[in-house]
Amino acid sequence: MSSAPLGPVSDDEELLFRQVHPAFIRDGRPSSQAFRPTLKDEGKLSVARGSVTTAAAAYELYTAGMGLQSAGSWALSVAECREQALHVVPDPLTSPPEKVADPAHAVIDFVPYSKSQREAKGARLAKKALERGRLHPPPPGNSQ
Repeated sequence: MSSAPLGPVSDDEELLFRQVHPAFIRDGRPSSQAFRPTLKDEGKLSVARGSVTTAAAAYELYTAGMGLQSAGSWALSVAECREQALHVVPDPLTSPPEKVADPAHAVIDFVPYSKSQREAKGARLAKKALERGRLHPPPPGNSQ
C-alpha cells in the first residue's frame, strides 16, 4: 500500500470492486469473509475504484497482471461503506515493490473496529454485494 495520505472517497454512488478468492466461495456465493480484512490486511480491505477502472479490468489486473486467484468481481458502493461507518481511502499502488501498478486501488478502513465489529460490518457488506451480484465475469448465458 502506498504511503501518500489521500482524503476519503466521497462520491456515494461510486462502486468499489472486490476480488473474491475461490476459497471464500460457498455454494456459488462469496462468504462474508471476503468482505472483511484478514490479519495480513492490517485492518484494511483492498478494492478497486469504479471511477478509475471497470469490474472486468480490475479482474484482469488481479488475475493476469498480479497472478492472483479470483472467482470474480463483486461490488459495494461508497454509500454502503459509509452506512457501516467505514471510510474508503484511495491507495494507488505503484511499481515497485508491487508486481504491477494499480492506480484504482483503494482500501476500506476497518482499523478502528474490534474483530466482532469487523465481522458484523463485513457480513452486512457481503449482503449488499450479493444483492448486486457478480459483475465480472458475467454469469453463463449472460454476456456483457
